[in-house]
Amino acid sequence: MSDQNGLPPNYFHHQLPNGIDMIGQYMPSLSSTTFGFQLEAAVIHEPKEKQGLAHLFEYMIFQGTKKRDVRALNEAFESLGARKGASTGLETAQVWAQVVHTKFEATLELMHELLLTPTFPKDELEQVRSIILQEIRRRDDEPMSRIFDLVRAGFYHDTPFARQVLGSSDSVRALQQQDLREFWQARYQPNNVLFAIAGKFDWDKVVEKMQAFFGDWEGQAAPISVPRPQPVTTIELEHQDGKQEHLGMMFPFPAYNDPDYYAAMVIGEALGGNMASRLFVEVREKRGLVYSVSAGLAGNRQIGGMRVYAGTTPEQGHECLEVIVNELRKLEQGGLSADELERAKVQLKSEHIMRGEGSAARMGALTRSWWYERKLKTIQEVKEAIDAVTQEQVLRVLQRFSPLSPITVAAIGPLGRDELVGNTLSV
Repeated sequence: MSDQNGLPPNYFHHQLPNGIDMIGQYMPSLSSTTFGFQLEAAVIHEPKEKQGLAHLFEYMIFQGTKKRDVRALNEAFESLGARKGASTGLETAQVWAQVVHTKFEATLELMHELLLTPTFPKDELEQVRSIILQEIRRRDDEPMSRIFDLVRAGFYHDTPFARQVLGSSDSVRALQQQDLREFWQARYQPNNVLFAIAGKFDWDKVVEKMQAFFGDWEGQAAPISVPRPQPVTTIELEHQDGKQEHLGMMFPFPAYNDPDYYAAMVIGEALGGNMASRLFVEVREKRGLVYSVSAGLAGNRQIGGMRVYAGTTPEQGHECLEVIVNELRKLEQGGLSADELERAKVQLKSEHIMRGEGSAARMGALTRSWWYERKLKTIQEVKEAIDAVTQEQVLRVLQRFSPLSPITVAAIGPLGRDELVGNTLSV
């Protein structure tokens, strides 16, 4: 039961009659299995006035079903030795479990119970609400966390991508049981589900059990139109007295489904992905301007982005920003040296190989690849794509996507705009 369509050995795809997409990678050397359900039921799908709802749902789906309360549900998972969890991003949410492969069927039955018969009990809602309000207070007390919300708000201005995943204290206090039910009814429908599994399993039996447990699930999640972000150069400052200045920058870069994505990965690694990267060497090692500096890709289905972070002091804030901007300008003009290119490739390939040794990481990689491109990529294909990146391709990417225009610059600290930025962004 597999629509192979030229898939590599040990990779599988099937679609149930009700629209559930199924993908898998068989890993015979493992004894564990990780599987999950990914849905477009995330931050951008929340009603505008109910921000934080998707994150609250992530907790509440485990708080009880028609058959079991939260304690009985936890005991059922623990009796199988199963790990379970959920996560919510801007575009997708995921509910997953990891278990010894012989316990797959029983764990799948529990996941069916979670997804199709949640009750969102009021008593548990108040306890979970209290936990999330604590998360919000912790976020608001930690500038290193807030800086990424601030830079994202500027980069994705006037779109749902600019929202805070946790919501605000006021929005979370206003959420009710009925909001959870309506979100579940609207978004948790079979045509909105991607099921992924990695590890040790019998694919035909997986398809058989998925049909048995989920084949009668009916309904359609309505498509939601989200405006395409249109980044412009902007400066977002949040004043906070203290001895730290947190800097964040973001500029458009190739998205996951862009032909230049792997070149973008290499550029990000060389720019700020490790202790031999340009930013680490130039900003920290040579000048001692920061206690932390990094860069990496951060985008979505519609638009990709490169994000830079630096933690410094108010006294060094302007110089720090100036050095980073100068490094971005040199990168745009000259690309990467042969040595930088090779080091970045080796680092990226090592990371992918190490991450690919576990079923959870492979399930995540399969889900991401299928959701963005409807492809299942092997680790070998990823390695080959990284190896194929050339200095010429790097320069082409930097011609397509200037690191300096448009750019969002955000900061949390005591410095004002003139003190921090001055004419740093001028050509």
